[in-house]
Amino acid sequence: MLTINESRLLEDLDALSQIGRTPDGGVSRPALSPADAEGRAWFRQRVLDAGLEFRQDGAGNLSAVLLAQDPAAQTLLTGSHLDTVPNGGRFDGALGVLSALECLRTIQESGLALPVHLEAISFTDEEGEILGLLGSHAVAGRLTAEDLQRARGGQGKLDHGLRRLGLTRSGLLAARRDPSRLRAFVELHIEQGDRLEEAQIDIGVVTAIVGIRSFWLHFGGKAGHAGTTPMSRRVDALWGATTFVQRARKLVMNFFAPGVMNCGQVLVEPGAFNVIPGTVHLALEFRHGSEEHLDNMERALLELAKDVAREYHLTLEIEQSGCGRAAPMHQQVVEAIEQAADSLHLSHTRLLSFAGHDTQVLSTIVPSAMFFVPSVDGISHNPQEFTRPEDVVKGANTLLQTLLILSQ
Repeated sequence: MLTINESRLLEDLDALSQIGRTPDGGVSRPALSPADAEGRAWFRQRVLDAGLEFRQDGAGNLSAVLLAQDPAAQTLLTGSHLDTVPNGGRFDGALGVLSALECLRTIQESGLALPVHLEAISFTDEEGEILGLLGSHAVAGRLTAEDLQRARGGQGKLDHGLRRLGLTRSGLLAARRDPSRLRAFVELHIEQGDRLEEAQIDIGVVTAIVGIRSFWLHFGGKAGHAGTTPMSRRVDALWGATTFVQRARKLVMNFFAPGVMNCGQVLVEPGAFNVIPGTVHLALEFRHGSEEHLDNMERALLELAKDVAREYHLTLEIEQSGCGRAAPMHQQVVEAIEQAADSLHLSHTRLLSFAGHDTQVLSTIVPSAMFFVPSVDGISHNPQEFTRPEDVVKGANTLLQTLLILSQ
């Protein structure tokens, strides 16, 4: 059975981790930064050293390409991203890109002729330094000029970063790929959680990337003197909001597992030690793997908020804040990953991804799926992020066999 060059992949991961290295062993390569530019140059050289074709599109997405004999063949895509969060870890994103590159090198060196073009791609700004999932949105044709107006850090930061990489706004908006030319997309990633490690399972095959819905819940009570108003006569908005948080936690755990909810911001008005809270603005977010589950969670959570408001004699205003659709993975690609793991005698399980990834965008235009390898202690976006070398190799070999299966 064809397998990757283990030492070469591990050496690449180590070499890339030195670019943007922080004093505590983390990595800072935010998108469009000088460190990102250095990492991109390093990747380009590795592609050229391998004798593969190097490409960069208008969105700054970088690719290594192994061409098929037939110029009209479809392209089988695999990859992830090279950018990191500030002071992040060395495996998030990088594992998927460098494993993809290693798969192409291995297939090229074997002399195996496949009926598809193989492309190992690194998407620009997955982490959202400027605009989350920027490169994959550009490839999918879902990036707009209005999106660029909402760039984090302002227009000056965006334009300065684009100039550093030799990119333009018009290039970003023209980077769409023709879906009919693509066979499939598969992404290898660290889990960024502890489910696989805890269960001692080698491979986690993602069946869906969760959708996210968020709301502001505005509970209205009556402000008053915190010393002279009897407890029995208070209309305390914070009492209602905190009751909602506790009951929502139990509701989701009991009826919507493995879905999750979070209340990450609480704004209290007037906000003084000696004034009863008259208004509370509560940020609610919840996630699940299908639109049906999200619809059911939304109905249950918002009805709970209304019940709590009535119980505490509060007013309630519900304001939708955001909505990201769940992304189901393509069954054929999921099964190819499982077949690949079986061929390597690796244990595997199906699970949801509760973090966003480029795969969720690619899934809108091409059959797509992703899979995880274990993260030690579930740590990610942190200098302590670590995936064991043996798990790195298992993941890369599973990716290699998945590509061989999908290519046919």
